Parts: sequence; C-alpha cells; structure tokens
Amino acid sequence: MSVRLLTVRLIKHGRYILRSYCHREIHANILEPNPLKTRCKRGFPLPSSTAAANATRQVARSAPSPVSVLPRNGVPSSGSGLFRIGQQARKLFIDNILSRVTTNYSEELRKRATRKLFYGDSAPFFALIGVSLATGSGVLSKEDELEGVCWEIREAASRLQNAWNKDEISETLNSNFTIDDLEVGAPIAKGCAAVVYAANFKKSHNEAASELGHAEVPPVPSAVPTAASASTVWRHELMTPLQNMSRFVHNFGGSVDNILNYSQPSAASDFVGAMKREQELETERESEPAGLSPAMSPRLAGKLESSSIDAYPLALKMMFNYDIQSNALSILRAMYKETVPARQRRMNTAAEEWERLLQNQTLVLPPHPNIVCMFGFFCDEVRNFPDGHLLYPIAQPQRINPQGYGRNMSLYLLMKRYDHSLRGLLDTQELSTRTRILLLAQMLEAVTHLSRHGVAHRDLKSDNVLIELQDDKSPVLVLSDFGCCLADKVHGLRLPYVSHDVDKGGNAALMAPEIFNTMPGPFAVLNYGKADLWACGALAYEIFGMRNPFYSCSGGLAHERGELTYSLRNSDYKQEQLPPMSDACPPLLQHLVYNILNPSPSKRVSPDIAANVVQLFLWAPSNWLKAGGMPNSSEILQWLLSLTTKIMCEGRPQLHPSAGAATGQRAYVEYLLICSFLARARLRRIRGALNWIQNVVAP
Repeated sequence: MSVRLLTVRLIKHGRYILRSYCHREIHANILEPNPLKTRCKRGFPLPSSTAAANATRQVARSAPSPVSVLPRNGVPSSGSGLFRIGQQARKLFIDNILSRVTTNYSEELRKRATRKLFYGDSAPFFALIGVSLATGSGVLSKEDELEGVCWEIREAASRLQNAWNKDEISETLNSNFTIDDLEVGAPIAKGCAAVVYAANFKKSHNEAASELGHAEVPPVPSAVPTAASASTVWRHELMTPLQNMSRFVHNFGGSVDNILNYSQPSAASDFVGAMKREQELETERESEPAGLSPAMSPRLAGKLESSSIDAYPLALKMMFNYDIQSNALSILRAMYKETVPARQRRMNTAAEEWERLLQNQTLVLPPHPNIVCMFGFFCDEVRNFPDGHLLYPIAQPQRINPQGYGRNMSLYLLMKRYDHSLRGLLDTQELSTRTRILLLAQMLEAVTHLSRHGVAHRDLKSDNVLIELQDDKSPVLVLSDFGCCLADKVHGLRLPYVSHDVDKGGNAALMAPEIFNTMPGPFAVLNYGKADLWACGALAYEIFGMRNPFYSCSGGLAHERGELTYSLRNSDYKQEQLPPMSDACPPLLQHLVYNILNPSPSKRVSPDIAANVVQLFLWAPSNWLKAGGMPNSSEILQWLLSLTTKIMCEGRPQLHPSAGAATGQRAYVEYLLICSFLARARLRRIRGALNWIQNVVAP
C-alpha cells in the first residue's frame, strides 16, 4: 500500500465522517465509486445527461449516516447508522490503516519512504512518521541505515573521482580553437577510417628551447602528464601488422590505400622479411661502441630522434572524409558517435547546434579513469600532415593529392596520447600476474561505466584498448575508438532490429552470440546489456598470455610462420569448447571468464557483478573468498569505510611526487580502481558478487 493510496483513503473516509456529522452535502469526490461508471463497466448503457445528474444527486442524498458501519474494504454501507461517530472513526483507523501497515505492505512503505528521504523528497517520510509510531516499528530498518552510509561513501568517492578527472585543457577550449593552435608531430597510428598524430600546443617557450638546443621535455599542463620517460623508445606499433593477417586486413585491407599494392600472401611475406631486417638492424645497433656520438652514427641519431615523441603529450585523431559535405554540421551529424566521450562539447557554433538537435536522442558519457581522455573535437580543413602521402593518399583532398578522393574538411578529436595499445603492451613486455589482474579489473570497470550510463562500445578488441605507462607504475588501461558505439537515449541498450540496415557493431569476431545470431524482424531486439562484457571475456585470454579463442590464424602471415590455428565461432560454440586458461590466471577468475563467455546471456553475471568479483579478489579479506566465509552487512560496510578512509587520506590527486614513492609506485592505479569501485558501491550488489564467489568455492 503506497503513501498516495493511504492519503486518498484518509481523505475519502474523512469526508464521509464530516458529511454524516454536519448533515450536509460536500462537493463530489472523483475518487468515490460512481454507480454510473460501474454500470458502464458491466455493459449497461449510460442514461441521459438529465438522468445522470439526478442519479448523482440521489447518491449524494443517500450518504451514510453517522452510525453506519464500514466494512474492511473501506466502502461505507447504505444501511442506517447504529454506532456513534467515535466508533466509526475507530473502524476507519483500525481497519483501514493499522491493519494494513502491519501486513507485508509495511516493509514496502518503509523502503519507498527511505528512498524519498535520501534522494531529495522527504515529504512522504514525514507523512509516515505517525503511522510508524502507531505500529511500534521504525521507518528505517537496519538495512536501510547501512545503505544510507553506503550512499555517503559513493558521494565521497565520486567527488574524489571528479577531482582526478578534472583537467585544464578541456576547460580552455573554445570556438576560436583551430588546427593552427596545434603543433602536429609524427603519425602514431593508422586505421581504415582515421589516422592519429602526436600533437602539442604551440608555445613560444618551446621554440626558444629548441633554438637553444635544450633536450629536456617541455613543460605540459598538469592534467596531461608526460606519458613516457626519456629512455622509452617510441615505436609505431600500429603502422605494421602486429599479430596476424586478419588484424592487418581489418586495419588496412578495408582501406583503398593499400588494396592495389598488396595481396594477403605478398603482404605477409613482405612483413616477415621486414621483421628479419629490423632484427638485423637491432643486432648492429647493439654491436656499435657505447661511446659513439649520435653525429657519428646515423642509426643512433634516428633512435634519439624517435624518442622526441615525448615532447607531444597530446594525440590528434583525424577522421577520413570521403563523401560528407565539407561543413561542420554535416560532418558532426555523420560522425557524432566518435564524440561520445568528449569532455568539451561546445567548441564552435556548429557543435552547439548539433548538441541542440541530439540532446534528446544521444547520451553523453561522463569522464572515467578507464575511458579515453578526449578533451574536445572540432571541424577544420584537412592539412598536408607528415607522411600523409604514404599512409592515406586516397583520403587526401585533391588540392593536396590530385589522385585523392577525400573532402577538404573533416573531424578532429583532441585526446591524451597513450603509450601502447593493449596488443602492443602484451607483445613487448613481460607482465606479472598482479598487473594482468589489474588490467582485467580496469577493463571491467570501464565496461561497467558504459553499461551504467546506457552506452555500448560494440567494437572491443585489443587494438582499441590503450595503455598509459608511467615509469614503474602499473599501466593504466582505457577504452578508445567509440565510432561504432550505441549511445541512444530513446532505446538505451535494447535496439530494435527491423532490417539488415541496422548496424550491429564493428568487430564481428568478438560480437556476442546473442547479437550475432539475432535475425531482423518486426519484434526483434538487439540487447547489448552484456555484449561488451562477453568481449571482455574473450580479451581476458589475451591479457593472461593466451591466444584469443575467437581469432583464427589461417591467413598469409600464419601460413608464412607455420602457425595455422583455427578459432571458435561465436555463432554456435559450446561453453565446454572453451580452451583452459593459463596458470597465470587465478582459479576464481578463470571461473569468472568462463561464466562471462557463456553463450546464453541469461546465465552470465551482470557487468557490475563481474567487476565486483575482481575488486573483491584484489582487496577483500582472504577469508571472504573461502567456503563459508560470507560476511554480514556490518562487516561489508566496515570494509568499505576502511577503503574510503585509505583513498581519502592517501589518494589525493595533489600529492607531491615524493609522497608517491613512499607508498609504492603501484599505488596510483590501485587508488583509481578502489575509487571507481566505491563510487558505485551498493551493499546489495556486493552481496550478489559474494554469493557468486561462495557458489564457486563451495565444495
């Protein structure tokens, strides 16, 4: 029984009492039962307007007397009164209020009033105080009090997370910002739809430092720290195929830039030969004298020149525009998905107009530590950037390349520059088990953040997951490339699939089975609630040093190396066919990955439960992860409070660099994870993760 219904009951029966007490008519109440409406519902014809008016007056005259008896359902009888007003009032209160709030409805009333109290509307709470006192039980149960403290924890963690996500760059971008305000460096990545360049703001002291021959890294804004140390050698990791020809074809073969020059076997042979020559050059570099100056060694000079990428803390992504009109509004209308994670959304007049057009349809993704830091976007003319004639000649406009098919204007995305893709990190570095677990936890936190805000990435793969390295700290993982995302405010994560024209997403190999197997129809729906989570399960194999079971290595590169392997098909695989994970993955997380990769979405855990399981594995007391170690709510809350105290005291973003060394180089990533966990912590969801763990570890 809701508060609203209780209030209606009190008003209705109060009018009956006043009417019978004063012996006069009170204005008709629309909530009172109308014999005309009842007669209409039963199928009898309605009388004329005159008859209806007479019937209404007759009902008013036949109001119950002060001594009429009210049944338990609250409707007064039509007979004559037998008791006094006091007895009738006693019937009203006892039979229609106290007897109801002492049943199963009382708990629901208390919960609803508690939610109203804690979320800004406290009026219904005060309306229930008298009823609560009459029943002898409090409005707030013990569980409600614990959830109230949990809400305070979420608020404190959210404020700290907002302080971490705050940057100065996005706040300074305005409508006057153009490509001329940036210094564009070397290309760092290229795909079939865009190219990424290293960039930095043009500053007068940069030019002065270069004229003086200063070798130090120029100062950058505090919100964009230097991404790599001076000893890091930059490598163009996405400029050549990294793993197999299927990824090469996805990144390059789909573009007309390369299709006339390479076939799959010839490209694989050329790449293998290039890798051998690169290894020979590395051997020669190691054999050169240590004291040789760069001026005497061109190879070492080139090596030092490549490390100058550290002077560019930003990344500028230019989208290829082949068929969109060269005006900002048309470009934004066609490429708006790329701008979903942007922090500054009104950098020019066209962007403001576009935001007004889509504000009721498109979702905006709030900042998160594990989502790419995109400061803003703008439309400008396509320039002749370095190596453009080699990397994307067909995408250039004819004023730059007479054989080009590109338009004169395109979309630019200004982002923070990261050091590696996930694929590049796994190929070049040996990672500890704890670092791999932290990478998986960050990926699940990012997917949970997307799911909470109604956004689906739909193109998760190791090339779209970027890594930031900071000295000896654990790497920070972020999701990037939202060009295939679903950010629909109208349909949310359930997209109607009425025809094949509806786009399902980008990477077909890592498309969830429920998405891949759905056929279009009048009532067909693509449910992306757990689709990105399924892709995370497939990427977990790569994180823990194994081959992705849904990637095949049957192309030219695998044939050249003699590494022919075949993959599972996401359309018809069985869970029993999943290969066992490596020993580097703990048994509990292995069960989690197997659950995430279940072909049936109803049998998978939700994204937030999956993220909670990994967070509990990292930070919770060890006895909670054992059979029979289920804690109670008070113990969970005490643990959450201890985590909150730790990050509030030690995880401030204004910490001095020397303070971080005292607590260990790994503390920064750990604090980011704990803060993300606390910012969405709920006792009910944490208990759900603990219940899942107990079911797994139970003998």
